[in-house]
Amino acid sequence: MKKIPLFDLKLSAAAKREVAAVMSSGWLSTGPKVAAFEKKVTSLLKVPHGVAVNSATTGLQVALQAIGVGPGREVITTPFTYVATVGAIMAVGAHPVLADISPDTLNIDPDEIDRKFSARTGAVIPVDIAGHPADYDRLQALCNRATVPLIADAAHSIGATHKKRSVPLAADGAVLSFYSTKNLTCGEGGMVLSRHQPFIEMVRLISRHGLTNTAHERRTSGSADYDVVRPGLKANMSELHAAVGLGQLGEYKKQQKQRERLAQRYLANLSDLTDFLEPPVERKHCRHGWHLFIIRLHLSALKIDRDRFIDLMARRGIECGVHYKPLFDLSFYRNHLSLSPQFFPNAAYAGLRVVSLPFYPTLKLSQVDAVCDAVESIVTRHKR
Repeated sequence: MKKIPLFDLKLSAAAKREVAAVMSSGWLSTGPKVAAFEKKVTSLLKVPHGVAVNSATTGLQVALQAIGVGPGREVITTPFTYVATVGAIMAVGAHPVLADISPDTLNIDPDEIDRKFSARTGAVIPVDIAGHPADYDRLQALCNRATVPLIADAAHSIGATHKKRSVPLAADGAVLSFYSTKNLTCGEGGMVLSRHQPFIEMVRLISRHGLTNTAHERRTSGSADYDVVRPGLKANMSELHAAVGLGQLGEYKKQQKQRERLAQRYLANLSDLTDFLEPPVERKHCRHGWHLFIIRLHLSALKIDRDRFIDLMARRGIECGVHYKPLFDLSFYRNHLSLSPQFFPNAAYAGLRVVSLPFYPTLKLSQVDAVCDAVESIVTRHKR
């Protein structure tokens, strides 16, 4: 059988044409392509304002700076996330405070957050794991009561909605990722989005070193004058990356529908294996963004652990992944933040059991069937 990778990227012809146009334009840094990309993404998600940045990690950092989070402040987030979330918090000098997850969605548990607020809390950052939106109604109510901004790490959830609202509208702000594996890619990149214009204006200012205008704006205006009104970062998106995103946008809706079809095929195929694994859920009033397809093994029903399962899948030519190892299983964060799994039982439980199956728009339904056949073969052969 031909090998089935965890992820596979095929750039559209339109993306290649957009990149070629930028290459011949003589302008590679922030310019008209970035502005066009911002306009199209905000229109797609029905969000008034957005600023394209060079990564979601930087986007989180800039968003925190824009709301005044820095040394002496705390930011509540989840231990079950990619390291970028907590890395951005620490990059601005704030202290991450972790709250355990809900076992069904793998997203941060609002009840756990409620116990973590303090006088030093500067923000709450939920993470939409795999594309399933967090419980934004409850999170926003908690944050409103504490007068703390809610900034969503929406790196996985461009295609998600909560009560028919895109994630940036469900929170005070959100940060998307356009990394190469994401549902919409620029190769690298991110975007900070919000309905709050003053917040976005501050994000834009910080993302370009506090400059009042960009080099392209100075060129097109005919004036060489500029000012710097606050410290900032080099966080802007390049024209090349925006060009890739603009080209891929034409394929986005079709690819998102394909992700939904693939997810439904997986769910149907795995429905008879729930003694051995737990498939992903889609809560009421939520539309899953389907960035990843994550199952959780019932290790009590198996004679093998998660790593052995992944190895057996690899021997069948099927690549699987782990999203994610909890922060307390990573040596730096365990030691630096004095973390212990006993304080996060749901994250600890999931961390030993999650497996990401191959999932991307060019995956064929027949390949989904082959993956599921392999899963069934392994779990039935190694059942207790």
